[in-house]
Amino acid sequence: MGGAFYSCNTTKHLQEGERLYLGGELKIKDAEKIKYKKELLRGLEKVNNPEPNKKIAGMRIGLWAHQKVKNDNAGFYAKWVNKKIGEQPILLEKVNTNSVRKLMKNRMENLGYFDSHINYEIIENQKTGYIEYEITPGNRLHIDSIYYQQVGEYIVDSLIQNYLDKETPIKKGDPFSLEKLKKTRNDISDFLKKDGYYYFTSNNLLFEADTLNTPKQNEAVMELRIKDEASKLALVPFEIKDIHVFPKYSLDTSQGGKKADTTVLNEVEFIQSEVFFRPDRLYPYLFIQEGEHYSPENESYTSKRLNSLKTYRFVNIRYVEDSLLENGKGQLTANIYLSPLKKRSFRSELQVVSKSNNFVGPTLNFEYLNRNLFKGGEALRISSKIGYEAQLNSGNISTGLNSIETGVAAELIIPRMVTPFPIEERFRYSIPKTKFKLSYDLLNRSQWFNLNSFLAIYGFEWNPNIFVTHNLNPVSINYINIGNESEAFLKLLEGNPFLARSFEQQFIPGLSYSFQWSQLVRNIKRNRFYFAFNADFAGNALALAQNIGGVTGDNKKFWGQSYAQFSRFDFDIRNYQNIGKESRLVSRVFAGIGLPYGNSVSLPYSKQYFSGGPNSVRAFRIRSLGPGNYQPEDQTDGTSFFDQAGDIKIEANLEYRFPIISFLKGAVFTDAGNVWLRNADGRNGKFTSNWINEVAIGSGVGLRVDIEFFVIRLDVATPLRKPGENGFQWQDSFELGDKSWRQQNINWNFGIGYPF
Repeated sequence: MGGAFYSCNTTKHLQEGERLYLGGELKIKDAEKIKYKKELLRGLEKVNNPEPNKKIAGMRIGLWAHQKVKNDNAGFYAKWVNKKIGEQPILLEKVNTNSVRKLMKNRMENLGYFDSHINYEIIENQKTGYIEYEITPGNRLHIDSIYYQQVGEYIVDSLIQNYLDKETPIKKGDPFSLEKLKKTRNDISDFLKKDGYYYFTSNNLLFEADTLNTPKQNEAVMELRIKDEASKLALVPFEIKDIHVFPKYSLDTSQGGKKADTTVLNEVEFIQSEVFFRPDRLYPYLFIQEGEHYSPENESYTSKRLNSLKTYRFVNIRYVEDSLLENGKGQLTANIYLSPLKKRSFRSELQVVSKSNNFVGPTLNFEYLNRNLFKGGEALRISSKIGYEAQLNSGNISTGLNSIETGVAAELIIPRMVTPFPIEERFRYSIPKTKFKLSYDLLNRSQWFNLNSFLAIYGFEWNPNIFVTHNLNPVSINYINIGNESEAFLKLLEGNPFLARSFEQQFIPGLSYSFQWSQLVRNIKRNRFYFAFNADFAGNALALAQNIGGVTGDNKKFWGQSYAQFSRFDFDIRNYQNIGKESRLVSRVFAGIGLPYGNSVSLPYSKQYFSGGPNSVRAFRIRSLGPGNYQPEDQTDGTSFFDQAGDIKIEANLEYRFPIISFLKGAVFTDAGNVWLRNADGRNGKFTSNWINEVAIGSGVGLRVDIEFFVIRLDVATPLRKPGENGFQWQDSFELGDKSWRQQNINWNFGIGYPF
């Protein structure tokens, strides 16, 4: 151990007279008298350069890696580590104290400390050293009032004065802050742009401080004016004269190519050599209107709506000055250039899937995509798949435990509301989409049964803003037909009434709605939240219609099929807390409940909740936890096809994520949860007031290869609290050296993407 520490001694490699810089220590004189001490310290620390060599667990790993390569015959691995995290030594004698003092003095002046003094002392040790800065800030300048000096010829004067009177961005008694003055200039510039001042920027404004004509010392009257050299174009509002849209723009458009035709719709010119995108379908996406003032908000809405089509690779809006009118206004021509993606694409993918319940096998996927089917941004996606999986027991494929799945799906996404009612205008700002989907899947589970699944969906999606997403499926019809049941399967159902009931009603007509609010789209806050709510209703409209028609009883049928009737609700709350630059603490709570009623006594199998696996309680195999304290006697006979399920699910997760090296990340986590039944079925899994004592807990560690938007994840976990013969029990021993114990208590999870 001593040798390891000696090998990380980074000061032994320094030359004679060299000292490693440990940083600058800031001491503010009379700090207790300074009202804004924290703000001052934050500003000074930003220019307290250079930063010393970084420490990890008390050791300068980056500096050690650099010295290792420089002084030894380093191999490939050492060179690779140095390339990723290596740091050259930061030496005391290289610190330019005069430059640091100037930066600190400038930073204090930006905060209103104009009479500051900075002294310093260099502290030298044998191999290290640091610098003490003694800072005397002086009294801070405060604002007495703010005054706007009018130009006298333009309407912009009254607009700026009204903004200052209404918003009062700088109040009497506020401390002087250059940052706040810059923000005020930017806010005024944004305010004027919304009123059509296309060429106005914050650089056209100037603040000047008058400290002589004030009633008190250390106070200033702030004069705001427009610079003398400001362009006249910046002082007049502009309106949109013409709009030109190029629905299929490329470089060839402006270099000859095919002769373009112009179609005029509502005074907007659509210029394209052939009809690539119908003008009547494209026009509703334009918020820029002729005759209106230039508006950055309308420009942003137009850009967002056009980008939402997924038909275009680039959306570029450019303005050209057309003329200046005698009435003190200007005119602009808006040119909207739309560069399309390739209209059709075909993709094939081979996946090799390994599941936590030891099922492995390949899946082959095919997908065809047409991004502009009817020349109105409609996207048609046709996909198919074929897959095979078998279960491995002790490295051998179990006979009978295999399945073949095939399927085909067609999805049409129309970038607008398609309804019998005229509601399109209400969703104009919400980027709406209408979805139609049809799919068929065939699952052949060897020696058990065949399962045919038909799904039809008609629904909508819209985004009122970047944080919120709504999904509403007013029509969702799922029909599942089971055939070729083996005697073993029928016997299994006979001995498990709950499982039998869940397979009975597989005609599921319903309505579903989901709401999502996420702050993850903007990485601007240290503490961000995510919330999702889902509601699923089945059979209610059909049952109501039959009740009105005189059909009674608890076993109603439609077209000879018994249909499911239930309500299902769940929510998912997550918090992402940044710790330092790259580490993060993530917490999650999930809860869901299914309520069968009327025509149903249990939820259909496909709508039940499961627990365990790579995105749940990772210390337990996928879908192997619960309900309640239930434990299956033996699953080696193939019944592991029929996972443990419930009507109620409660789960909580806590995970600390941290960087290891470059794109390799680490995690330490704890998961807790379970599923329960609403009604008893002989498995001791009913939800009761004692549910808290039936929560399984597991902990583990993980590795993630995080490459931009692609994450490969490996987690290993062990139960801390699990169901046993006498109820849930805490794990009292961790026999890592025992192979049998590891097989029963160590669970590996492989996944793509983060678990939450």
